[in-house]
Amino acid sequence: MTENLALSLAQQLIAVNTVNPPGNETDAVRILAPLLQDAGFLIKEYPYGPNRSSLVAHKGRTDQPSVILSGHLDTVPFGSQPWTNQPLEPSIIDGKLFGRGAADMKGGVAVLVATALHYAAKIDEKPLTLVLTSDEEIGCAGAASLIDKKVLPKARCVLVAEPTGNTPRLGHKGVFWLKALFHGKTAHAAFPELGVNALLKAAKAVVALNDGILGGRAHEIMGEATLVTSRFLSGDNYNSVPDLAELGIDVRSTVNWSHDEILHKLKILLAPLEPEIQVIFDLPPLWTPPKADIIQDIFSSCDTVRGKSHSPAIVTFYTDGGVLGPGLGNAPVVILGPGDSGMAHKVDEYVEIDALAESVDIYLNILSRLCL
Repeated sequence: MTENLALSLAQQLIAVNTVNPPGNETDAVRILAPLLQDAGFLIKEYPYGPNRSSLVAHKGRTDQPSVILSGHLDTVPFGSQPWTNQPLEPSIIDGKLFGRGAADMKGGVAVLVATALHYAAKIDEKPLTLVLTSDEEIGCAGAASLIDKKVLPKARCVLVAEPTGNTPRLGHKGVFWLKALFHGKTAHAAFPELGVNALLKAAKAVVALNDGILGGRAHEIMGEATLVTSRFLSGDNYNSVPDLAELGIDVRSTVNWSHDEILHKLKILLAPLEPEIQVIFDLPPLWTPPKADIIQDIFSSCDTVRGKSHSPAIVTFYTDGGVLGPGLGNAPVVILGPGDSGMAHKVDEYVEIDALAESVDIYLNILSRLCL
């Protein structure tokens, strides 16, 4: 049965150490690639570094847009606290599969592969592509590498099997990290009038930035963009006026703000303090309008299998969908997978066996609508 295959694959993947860094995702590719190749998928492996690679498996016509099934093969580290069971030894206890990556997202990858194998013999006119990436946990860099290489087919839609409790989600906020450096003039702390206090400049910036400057552009589903001053470094010793201060800024953006707009606004606001602003991380927000026919089909599959209606919503975390959707011509993206997102990155991470089975049923329903 497909549900049993998904569970078995999840267990095999959990047993492979793909903690990032260093990743070693090729060890996971070695499990999945032969299965897909034997089922008739065209397999291409894209090296990313030592023992690191992403896997692209395609079935069906190459001259038609494809349904993309997306998952990542790396995990975060185990954490400093002890696990009840070893993180690389998959354990089933009380109907739950424990291990690093069970929820985020080796369980989801197992579902994608198992359902793709289920229908492999029937897929022809309406193509299907699995995109299983390396290095998602540190900035979605593996997916970005595939987009940069232009090796992926045109997309009808992208389905990302991150943990959503099997509830379809239509996007997420963007991530925009900035570093602001404030310069001053050092002097002995006994003679502050002889110096220029960079820390004081940065403190004034903190106050200005936390005055709701991104308010007033709420998205009906995504809500407001948020800004957090998340890092503050200054001073080498107690008895000197600091001549340098560093401020870290975390922005979670919606599609109602471009990152260029946000950066321009911050530069204007902080101009009197003469900061040097550097962009550290720039991942755009993702939003798929819910009215497209293909999105309605996906939601209908979820409604049918789960026996209830689902409303448009987003996830709180970032995914490869934020790279693949825009990179593939703004293809519609749905984030949909087994497991509780609150389990991601935690000690004693798990996914419920019933959730894996339900996810298999959902994806079988989706693929029957979109690819057969």
